[in-house]
Amino acid sequence: MMTSKVLRAPGLSVLASTLMVLALGCSMGAVVTEGPQPSSSAASTVGPSMETPPAGDVMAVSASAPSAGAADAIAKCHVGDMIPISSVTGMGQVASAADLVHYVPLTGREPQLREAGPAWIIQVHADVPQPGSGEIWTDPTCVVTQNDFGYFATGPVRNAATGAVVTPAPPIIHPDRKLPPLAP
Repeated sequence: MMTSKVLRAPGLSVLASTLMVLALGCSMGAVVTEGPQPSSSAASTVGPSMETPPAGDVMAVSASAPSAGAADAIAKCHVGDMIPISSVTGMGQVASAADLVHYVPLTGREPQLREAGPAWIIQVHADVPQPGSGEIWTDPTCVVTQNDFGYFATGPVRNAATGAVVTPAPPIIHPDRKLPPLAP
């Protein structure tokens, strides 16, 4: 049975560490900051895997006939109901969750990076309203691991009422790999 947990990042402001659990059932986390950035050498961070996977390690996912694992990730990320499939700009499975930082701008503090096993990544190009929070996330990324799933606010987060924009915390490394677009 898959359980979902709320993603939290230590040392962030109250606004930054407040996370929204959608009525849709997936956890949602925004790692954003308003003040000084913590050092990336903090003991609580996890760095990228030192082993570079071979070229072509992430295969394109078929939008019309996804594998069982890809279909599960699509369902958990609510692609097709909350997120139009046309908004998906990249999707694939990485062999190790530690390699997420090569594809997604993460801080290194995310607990998913410590999980053993593969992870699915779905990148979205859209403004996604967050029910009940008044926030609009631009270009979020969904990650599905063996033990967790949910969206990361990897783009700006706008307060719909005030117009205030909060930007994501700087990543531990800037992503150096791209996911393939969905195949037909």
